Amino acid sequence: MSPSLRPFARTIPQASTQAQDDPPTPGAVIAGVLLFLRRNPLRIALVALAVTAPLLALGYFLRQYSATAVIMVDPRAAKITQNSGVLANIGQDFNAIESIVQIAKSDGFMGAVVDKLELTHDSYFAGKGTTEEALRQSTIEKLASKLIVSRRGTTYVIDVTVSSPSPEKSAKVANAAAQVIVDDQARLRIGASEMTAKEIEGRLSQLRDRANRAEEAAADLKAKLKITDAGQGSTLLERRIYELNQQLVLAGARTAEARARYELLRKAGASAGDNLPQTVQSTVLSALRSEYARLSRQAADQATVLGPRHPEVASLQAQIGDVRRQIGAEIGRMMASARTEYLEAEQREATLSSQLRSAQAESGQLGPELVKLSELDREAKAERAVYEELLNRQRQLAQVKGLEPSDIRIVSPALPPTKTTPPMMVIFGGAAGIGLVTGLLYAFIREWRHNTLKTASQAKRLGGVEVLGCAPLLPPAKDEEKGFVLDITPWIADLCAELGPVAGGENGVVIMIASARRGEGRSTVAVNMAAFLAQGGDRVLLIEADRPPNVKRPRYGLLDVLDTGEDLNRALIEQPADGYTLLPYGGRTIDPQTSIGGLMSGMTLRATLKLARKWFDVVIIDGPPALEAPHARFLAAQADHTVFLVEWDKTSSADANLALDRLDLREATAFYNKADAARLRLYDPEQSRQMTNLGDEMAHAA
Repeated sequence: MSPSLRPFARTIPQASTQAQDDPPTPGAVIAGVLLFLRRNPLRIALVALAVTAPLLALGYFLRQYSATAVIMVDPRAAKITQNSGVLANIGQDFNAIESIVQIAKSDGFMGAVVDKLELTHDSYFAGKGTTEEALRQSTIEKLASKLIVSRRGTTYVIDVTVSSPSPEKSAKVANAAAQVIVDDQARLRIGASEMTAKEIEGRLSQLRDRANRAEEAAADLKAKLKITDAGQGSTLLERRIYELNQQLVLAGARTAEARARYELLRKAGASAGDNLPQTVQSTVLSALRSEYARLSRQAADQATVLGPRHPEVASLQAQIGDVRRQIGAEIGRMMASARTEYLEAEQREATLSSQLRSAQAESGQLGPELVKLSELDREAKAERAVYEELLNRQRQLAQVKGLEPSDIRIVSPALPPTKTTPPMMVIFGGAAGIGLVTGLLYAFIREWRHNTLKTASQAKRLGGVEVLGCAPLLPPAKDEEKGFVLDITPWIADLCAELGPVAGGENGVVIMIASARRGEGRSTVAVNMAAFLAQGGDRVLLIEADRPPNVKRPRYGLLDVLDTGEDLNRALIEQPADGYTLLPYGGRTIDPQTSIGGLMSGMTLRATLKLARKWFDVVIIDGPPALEAPHARFLAAQADHTVFLVEWDKTSSADANLALDRLDLREATAFYNKADAARLRLYDPEQSRQMTNLGDEMAHAA
């Protein structure tokens, strides 16, 4: 690049020229949103207004008033009597409370409210139907959409909310629905108690008759068997057998005791003396033994002093003998008494045994009858017990009826609301919000569907291409020699500096100008690049690889060289005013049926470009559109650099992406052309500012 042209070089901002792998910063996001709003203010406002106005009108005419009645299910059990009803209070059963809420949402509950308030004749809640049943069902369905029964979290509070255009009607229906819930629960408990009392009353007479019949049958059998109750559930015969058995046991014990005493006395005999146990001794025998012992000691003492022949000793011996005889007589008397007592006990035991056997024989004869009697007694007692239990329960239910308070009640009746639900301010805010969101969404979808390329970041997303310039949309300038031309030289300075030849290189650089379709300014950019590089002192060759528009008679050029293989010099045309050499498209000598793609894809083109590299520092190929000429891919393959031209806000991302795929480039440089600086400010303010500054500098320099 020559020093005189260097001041025109401009660098595109980093945010617009380099791919950003990192996520956008909050500032960049906010800036993008603000630019989006600046681009679409009128569009967003009109769509928002078009949506908000009908929504406000609809919200006003369909405004609703919601009234809520509050029901409390009290878990505390009020204890007035010791006996409770058939159904106990709900208490802390959360599932039972939830069941009440679910039942209140059923068609049966809704039907009860409809019938109670005669809503089939109401102007708002009445449904449609040709028959009474269809009308009622339609009214139930409409009420279900307006009536909400819900539980507050896990509390014992139930809300009954009704919405309608009339505040008074909402409160009336909400209170009626709440009252139906309370009445239904009260009726359920009272009805259960009343139903149970009636069932008990119907069975009491049957149980009474059965109990009487069982007792009469037992009494008749007792009279027939001549059995008398002895109390405590036993008969007189059973009591007699029991007592005889007890007496026989005692008599046997006494007989055994008498026998043992008699045998002891009999075995001991009169010579037993002191050997008798204490149990068979008497008071007389004890006294005689004491006297015998005293006389024996006295006689022994006297015999020691006076001698055994002394008269006093002899007298004492006589007394001792007399006492011994008395002891023997007493023992004999005791043996006779023990024998008599033993015989009497034995006789008494035999008598009791005989009586017991007789009673047992009598009881054995009545055994089957007694079993039957016992069965009759048990049956009578069972029937009587059931009868008395049900009779007591009936009296308890009669006492409890109406005394136990209900555990479910209305704690806050619904009052006519003074504000709509939701309030009008909320409706206005919601309508405005929906309108604004709709406008934003419409603008976003419109921009999304209008997928033309406008910014460097959009071009990068096509495949990582690098954007090296952006030329504005300029009016053609009048030139005395060339006619109307576009001078975009200042805006392609960076592009030429980046792709220009390297100092000291042996071969020239081949640059191809490509685009997706025709009319995107390839020829203009190619001519300006050639002129710019030629002014910098480079030998530049501009090759027209696409047929120029409005050419009536083709000149001798590229196609002729490729077709005939003649000398390249013959086709070159010097452009003295711009300083570069032109190789026109040609076609004067070729057959109209010749394949252009075949010529552009052959070995001759490679040889021609190789020769051009030796003669020139820069070879610029004004290539054909990639989506319309298949041989554009071959030309791009021969180039060292490819500049992919994008017409600002005209070239779609789909066309650009497809064109780059067809060109099959390892890397490409994008260049925006025909950019509207005023509109670009709404997409990329920095790039728009630079374009405007360049234009101002050119105008000032002029």
